[in-house]
Amino acid sequence: YTPVKKRFSALASTLKIKLENADYSQVREDTPEEFEQLASRLEASLSALTEERLACMQEVAEKGAAVKQITHLKGLNKDFEQIFNCEHVKVRVGKLPADSHVKLNFYDETFFFVPFDWDSNFCWGMYFVPATESEIVDSIFESLYFERIHIPDFITGTPEEALEKLNDDINRRSLRLEQIEEALRQLKADNEKTIAEAYAKVRFRNDTFELRRQVAAINDKFYMKGFVPKRDAQRFAKLFDDTESVSVVVKPPDSDNSVSPPTKLRNNWFARPFAMLVEMYGLPGYNDINPTTFVAITYTLLFGIMFGDLGQGFVIVVLGFILDKLMSRDIGGIFKRVGLSSMVFGFAYGSVFGFEDLLDPVYKLMGLAGKPVEVFKQTNFILFTAVGIGVFLIAASMTFNIILGFRQKDYEKAVFGSNGIAGLVFYISVVAAVVLTMFAKIKVMSPAFIILLIVIPLFCIFCRFPLAFFIKHKKLQLTEDPEEATVGNFIVENFFEMFEYLLSYVSNTMSFLRVGGFVLSHAGMMLVVMTLMDSVTAAAQPVVIVLGNAFVMCMEGLIVAIQIIRLEFYEIFSRFYTGEGKPFQPVGVPSQDEEEQ
Repeated sequence: YTPVKKRFSALASTLKIKLENADYSQVREDTPEEFEQLASRLEASLSALTEERLACMQEVAEKGAAVKQITHLKGLNKDFEQIFNCEHVKVRVGKLPADSHVKLNFYDETFFFVPFDWDSNFCWGMYFVPATESEIVDSIFESLYFERIHIPDFITGTPEEALEKLNDDINRRSLRLEQIEEALRQLKADNEKTIAEAYAKVRFRNDTFELRRQVAAINDKFYMKGFVPKRDAQRFAKLFDDTESVSVVVKPPDSDNSVSPPTKLRNNWFARPFAMLVEMYGLPGYNDINPTTFVAITYTLLFGIMFGDLGQGFVIVVLGFILDKLMSRDIGGIFKRVGLSSMVFGFAYGSVFGFEDLLDPVYKLMGLAGKPVEVFKQTNFILFTAVGIGVFLIAASMTFNIILGFRQKDYEKAVFGSNGIAGLVFYISVVAAVVLTMFAKIKVMSPAFIILLIVIPLFCIFCRFPLAFFIKHKKLQLTEDPEEATVGNFIVENFFEMFEYLLSYVSNTMSFLRVGGFVLSHAGMMLVVMTLMDSVTAAAQPVVIVLGNAFVMCMEGLIVAIQIIRLEFYEIFSRFYTGEGKPFQPVGVPSQDEEEQ
């Protein structure tokens, strides 16, 4: 059915018929051959008109172009045929730049140029040259940017006579085009229903055959196997209750180890827009953790912290509502959420479009001595808090990895890995030791602390492969390649991996300093805007405020959004998330718009 479906689609396209789902119960044709005959009858009626229309359109376009060429040659009173049939003289017709026409007097070659029409830039005319010297003269005119016009063979008589004949031909063909278009409109009215219904039936038959690819035949029975959403499983089975010859068996998703269940994300209203960010990295596997809610919460909070301004946050919220209507609900939803977060933290910073004193009366009404966070006076607090946020998020991502490891019965991942229990104990212990030593002046680095919470976890990470194999009661295997399974290779490889893990702990934690850095950066940029405002006249100050805020919102807002994605993907996702799931794509019939795409 595919070839005949394309023929009906082509018929509909030519006649500008919108193909939609139509009731084809009255269509008598059934086999591909019968539909081929119907398409041939319709094409026979259409082809003569379309071919004649194409010929008329080509002739009108061709003669219309000739009219434009000859219009500038009305000063020529000779017959074109007589001029171009000269035996010893070559004739060239075209246009020459006006400033080049003056330069013709400086050449001594045997030729003469006859102008017929002028405008501000060009001079139209023709030059005559002996046939023996045509190559030299042609090169001269080419260097003067002469653009040659080729007179079509069907042009005869003087320019005036040719123009009159051309315009008559164009009018006659244009009238015939109108008659053809009217005939096509009548053909569409007579056959629109037939084509739409025939196409709908052919498409149904074609899609039915496409679905048969998914069917297995054993003896006298057919089998189809696939996935349906769990909440729709019983409703799906009930669709076949009236068909006695069909039975539906619902099984758990992991009943067939040869097939990996697909993923269909289900998120709450708050997290739903952030699914697009998770999908950029990759969908979670069926048995993995869906990180969308975690991403929604962390992204929203981090954006508010890094881009805290009550006024600018309100503008972002408004933009979210606009984008929700005009572009994408997901993008608009993200704008609204991060905008609200920016407003909350902007209130804490006391910043409204860069004005730092507007909220002081509000704080006094609330019984506060001043704004909760003085950005430039609490620099250390902001930076240390940013690192603390990083520690919490990294520890949370390790916890997710541990949960996934136990769920997958991967003990190397859950217990002994750098992001497992051993890694989490080591990381939290080192962070706690640094914090207690630097800020609380408590010395916790005793021998017992070092051995139990630092050395033993590092040893578990170093020996994660053999320890995991021993737990599973499997034969010890140091590497995947038996030829390289030596103790020396094992020690060298794991030494450098351990070094890489230790560096990642430090670098990932320090990466969150950018959170505090952007708090200071935003405040600094708005301080520059306010300084510029104070340096101009009162009339120019509103312009400076508007342009300055717009610049900060566009540039820094974009940078902050990208930096948070980087933190999510590299510092957090890299510890527990693989994104190797495959999307749930139901088998179905594509719409007409999808087929055209």
